[in-house]
Amino acid sequence: MIRYASLKTLPPEVSFPEDLRSRIHHDAAAGRLGFDGFMSKAVFDRLYRLSDDWDYRQALERLFTICTFDAEHGDSSSGQSKLVYVAGLAGAAGLTLAVSAWIWLAM
Repeated sequence: MIRYASLKTLPPEVSFPEDLRSRIHHDAAAGRLGFDGFMSKAVFDRLYRLSDDWDYRQALERLFTICTFDAEHGDSSSGQSKLVYVAGLAGAAGLTLAVSAWIWLAM
């Protein structure tokens, strides 16, 4: 899924690495920077070093936050990731109950 952060103009010195061009782009007409999928810290660091421009770096930081948070915590449009989260909570609650019962019986 492509995520976006506002960025009116891309600094002229920025040329995205060839291996990332299919994942990152600047839409000049819409004034936004887009990235497709999860952004690792290593990818962020490579893109961050492309320019010292403050607006570019802020947009990239916003994009990094969006692209890592959604992947780690589940995108709001992803029913499957919510199901996994709920199943994890139910499993943790069941384990807590089982341990509590074992301790109670051991006393």
